[in-house]
Amino acid sequence: MSNTAVLEQAFAGIASSVVFTRRPDPIPGDLRTDWRLASAVLILKRCRGNTANLEQIHVLAWALRSTQGRKVIGDWFINHRKPHGLIIRHDPSTTRTINLAVAAGLAQRNDNSTITLTGKGDRLASILWGHPEILVPEKEFLATLPSRITQKSVNDLLEWRS
Repeated sequence: MSNTAVLEQAFAGIASSVVFTRRPDPIPGDLRTDWRLASAVLILKRCRGNTANLEQIHVLAWALRSTQGRKVIGDWFINHRKPHGLIIRHDPSTTRTINLAVAAGLAQRNDNSTITLTGKGDRLASILWGHPEILVPEKEFLATLPSRITQKSVNDLLEWRS
């Protein structure tokens, strides 16, 4: 029995009429699979050798989700290293996104626990970079980072000490 049917049955004995209409649930943009996959290939494209470990992907995916995250990580990479704002959240959906990218043939897992763009993923990333009206804030942010983000630079961020 559907949720709507259960609610209608529960209110059936009430004198006034109650009508339940199923409405689509809006999904925030950063939770949509297409945005997440597109972001993942753009992130991998910006990493050295089109390869990143999960830590790199988590940090950059966290930054892409909000203006504040982009500012904090952007400031870090241009050497304004401050302790505030560096609470990086490892989102399980980012790992699931990487699993989807691998299943879709956009990325591959390597023996050393890194993820690399495949030819298909590289072509998608190039197409996304080539369209000026698609993922504008994400691409603008990634373009401000060093030309090839290394695992060491992200490890330095995660192990930051005052």
